[in-house]
Amino acid sequence: MSARPDRLDHLIWAAPTLAAGIETLEALSGVRAAVGGRHPGFGTRNALAALGPGLYLEILAPDPEQMLEGTLGALVEALPEPSLIGWCAEGHDLDALAAGLPAAGLASPGRVAMERTRPDGVRLSWSILGIAGHGFGALVPFLIDWQDSPHPSATAPGGLTLVDFGLDCPAPAALGAVLGRLGVALQPVAAPARLHATIEGPRGRFRLQTAGSVPERTFGL
Repeated sequence: MSARPDRLDHLIWAAPTLAAGIETLEALSGVRAAVGGRHPGFGTRNALAALGPGLYLEILAPDPEQMLEGTLGALVEALPEPSLIGWCAEGHDLDALAAGLPAAGLASPGRVAMERTRPDGVRLSWSILGIAGHGFGALVPFLIDWQDSPHPSATAPGGLTLVDFGLDCPAPAALGAVLGRLGVALQPVAAPARLHATIEGPRGRFRLQTAGSVPERTFGL
């Protein structure tokens, strides 16, 4: 089943280089994503395109100005082609949520504070919470709290609309139960694991999906 979860914040579409991701999205959609910033210590940088109010697509790529060995950037660099590798849901009071996860049979490494500086000098600060203990990898979202920072969709280039978003999984009922514990209403479909999204832009509708295997962990950027 495909739908837009009410708490969906953004989709993560990774590319071996940021230029390749930006050019590929523009060719598909007619919209050129704007460079966002760097993620210090993670080996990545990004570009963004809005998908509607409070929702955006993040193009994630290795940052050549950082050391990549052992980082998320190294994993992204190894991708043979752009791939939808994760998604993020809106969250609040992440410390309290993390404390309650064990009772639901889940776990978390804890809230992580992050930041980046936009090209215009505006500094964004946010917190994320990865969810573990479920075995579904990046089919399960991480949660994000933007705190007092402006939501990226407000300044990212517009023109795109998310038509639907879906998850395929060999064990859809079990995955759906995990999502329900996080307050995300989305029912997966019984099929080989992947994430997929249909987006509409000036050049019509197009589809983004996981290329190859779904990552074994969430990507909290």
